[in-house]
Amino acid sequence: MFKNIFSQKSGKSKTGFYKIESNRLIGIDEISGNGSINSVIEYLGYPTNHIHIIITFNSNKIDCMGFKTLSRELVFVLAKNKEIAVSFTDVSTEILNIDWSYEYSSLNVEDILNEGIKLQNFSLSFLKSVLDLRPEGENLFISNKLDLYFKFENELLITFSDIGFTNSSTKWLDKINTHMVRQMTEEARLYHNNEIDIIEEVNKQSQAILNIPDVVNNEFIYLHKKQNGNVNFYNLLLTHYTHNCNVIDFLFVNKGRYNQIDDSTYIVGNFIYTFDKEGKLDIVINN
Repeated sequence: MFKNIFSQKSGKSKTGFYKIESNRLIGIDEISGNGSINSVIEYLGYPTNHIHIIITFNSNKIDCMGFKTLSRELVFVLAKNKEIAVSFTDVSTEILNIDWSYEYSSLNVEDILNEGIKLQNFSLSFLKSVLDLRPEGENLFISNKLDLYFKFENELLITFSDIGFTNSSTKWLDKINTHMVRQMTEEARLYHNNEIDIIEEVNKQSQAILNIPDVVNNEFIYLHKKQNGNVNFYNLLLTHYTHNCNVIDFLFVNKGRYNQIDDSTYIVGNFIYTFDKEGKLDIVINN
């Protein structure tokens, strides 16, 4: 635990760390423990993954800067040499040199969000403080800044998805058969109440298509064709080729379109699907 409050004097910091407050640098005089960056982040009241660290390699005075994750809100600065004073002008100059398109590239943002989901600490309130979230449905928000959908459960981020179809298999299918993708999407929209789930169902169907032999003339297509003309390629693949499926994914793709016989057995179209105790597909028989 820190023993002293922040120094009210400008100029040097005894530890090299400065807190940002009202466009002023306030030095931290003393740090207990190992004096690490993570210790400072936690003392300032943040989980460590809520602060994005940027190393300032070309600066003569500043070692790194910590920004509120996914934002440009500066939280603290670490000097390279605690014997040399750092001014806010020094900090402002370094901020101008930051390549934000790199720091918050799509890959980096994906890593940041996945870590927040894993740690279960990206709350709706936190993400609202750094992103332009607006509601799109129950527990669903959209950020036009990042072109992402965000889904929450109990006020915590549980998943995110690009706006539109960015899955490679769906993009491929859309190029060769836009009508099929449109029909799949319209069907999924009947059974799912948010865009993330709608997109995910279509993605699973398009991924299945890539793994079905001679899909255009496949001998089993007629067995999985529905009244609306769509084909359940996901069920076709697992029924006749792989059997590689868990009950959660199965029920998701077939949501609203299956009849349940018991706790482990379901009917979809012409087939009965039975899952084992681990939730893996076990037996498929003709209905």
